[in-house]
Parts: sequence; C-alpha cells; structure tokens
Amino acid sequence: MSFNADMVLGALLVGTWANSILYTIEIVQAAYYYRHFKQDIWMLKLLVSSAIAFDSVSMIANYTGVYLPDSLYVFTTGVVGALAQSFLAGRYWRLNKFITPTLFFFITVAIGGAFASGATLAIFPEYKDRKKVIIPATTWLITAAVTDISIAVALLLEFRKVKSSFKETKGLLNRLVTQTVQTGAAGATVALAILVAFLAKKESNISTGIGYCIGHVYCITMLANLNSRKAGKTWSGNDTSSGAITQLRDERGNQERGGGGDEYGGIHVHRTAVVHTDTPQEFNVGLFKTKRLPDDSPAVEMEMIVNDSASYSSKNKQDLC
Repeated sequence: MSFNADMVLGALLVGTWANSILYTIEIVQAAYYYRHFKQDIWMLKLLVSSAIAFDSVSMIANYTGVYLPDSLYVFTTGVVGALAQSFLAGRYWRLNKFITPTLFFFITVAIGGAFASGATLAIFPEYKDRKKVIIPATTWLITAAVTDISIAVALLLEFRKVKSSFKETKGLLNRLVTQTVQTGAAGATVALAILVAFLAKKESNISTGIGYCIGHVYCITMLANLNSRKAGKTWSGNDTSSGAITQLRDERGNQERGGGGDEYGGIHVHRTAVVHTDTPQEFNVGLFKTKRLPDDSPAVEMEMIVNDSASYSSKNKQDLC
C-alpha cells in the first residue's frame, strides 16, 4: 500500500482539532459544575475530577500521537469511558438493583478491551502490525457501544413504568427520556464509528482521529447530566439518590401503594395530619396539629387528609441520580 498523507497524518491533525474543541466545551461544563454544585458528595466530586484528569492526560497523549506512536490515549480513554458509564449505571441502580451488575460486567469487559488494545499497540507500534489489535479493539468498542445502549434502554424501560396525571411529572419524564436517549446515543455512535473506520481501512488513522474525541464525548455527556439540575440542588451525603430519579421512583411507589407519598426531595404527596387528644393544651409539631377535646371524648382520634398535589421540594433535601 502506498503512503497516503491525508489518511495517515491528515486524519490525526483533524482529530486534534476536534479534540481541542470538545475539550474546551468539557472545561466550560466542568467550571459550571464546580461553581454551582459545591455541596455534592465527595465520591461524586472524586469521580468527576478523576474523569477530567484522565481525559486531560488523554488530550496531551493525542497531541503527542501526531508525532510519536503513543498508546497512552487508549488507556486513558478506556478509563474515562468506564467512569462515565459507571456514573450512568449508578443512576440506574437507584431504580433496579438486579440488572445493574450486568451493566457493570459490560463496563469491565469494555475497559479490559481498552487496556488490551493499548498494550498491543505499545508492543507492536508499527502500522504493519495493526491487525494484531483487531480482536481487543473490536471487543472494546462493541462492548462500549452495547453498554451505552443497554443503560439507555434500561432507564427508558423504567421511565415507561411511571404513569402520572401530574403535569410536572410528565414534563420531568419527557426531559429524562430525551436526555437518556441523547446520552446513550452519543457514546455508542462514536464507538461504532471508530470500529467501522478501523475495520474498513486498518492502515489509515481515520479511526484514531475519531478515537481522539470519544473520551471528551463521555465527559461532556456526564457533566451535562449533572448540570441539568437546578443550581443549588446537590447530592447529599446522607442519601446519594438523584432528585430526578428519586422523584420518578417515589411517584411509581405511590402508585403501587395506592397513594401515600414520600417527602424526600422530589415529587411527593403532601400529608396533613390532624390528631385529636385529651391533652390540656393546643400545640403544633410540624404538620401534626393537636387540639384539646372535652374530657369525655375518645383518648386519641387521628384523621389523615391527603392533599394530592405534586411539586419539587423547596428544601431540596436530596438530589441526583
């Protein structure tokens, strides 16, 4: 095969341009996150910071890869993808704890394929040895795409179980469905594009140029999910549930229980209880109002009045997926 500068060097150059643009978007998203969600739990902050740090190393490796063979970007991109996918799988865990281990299995296989691909490229850096990386690279990219699609489908199936007459809940559900489809489609599309480009012409660097972008895509989608919350809503250290996911989970739980509500950070049913006792004075404790009754009245009489209205909790006790 004759040397084609456009396919070998030009693809890498274009890849670094796209890499720079996406990294700028990522940094803007990260700055917004750190500015508006300072109270998120430390584990979430660690995950976000780790993803950005690994992606920054990957960006530098992408630039050096234009001049020198460098498999570092493959290792770092695999880690970034695993972190972003673990974040999304963690959201699903709040809704379904039985299927989530399967998602984490896919994530493990994907990062294993990425590491195997990076190791193969490090041992055999020559273009003539590109065929040696076909199996690990195919395993990595296909599993990554399957993971993205599986998480999106799993979330959509859970969202479909929620039925509500509340306008706020319907709006929230539509937003989450759109967000889930976009998140799953972004990573899967880039992963499949890399695979197709690689299998179509293994000697070119078109697949590598596209691969320069996938880590940034994962980081941007993860940060977009985090920043879609209202400013001030945070992950609490007492409960790591997402406000959006918790709202839908509570809504579905209320339906299964035939009402009830859960005043826990999201959409809930307000409870107002009136307790009648024969105590000598009237006092209020929260929503419970106790009034004095005649001496010949029953010892205790409780009346529960349920106000069927849903709203976002103004206290924002718990938030996140």
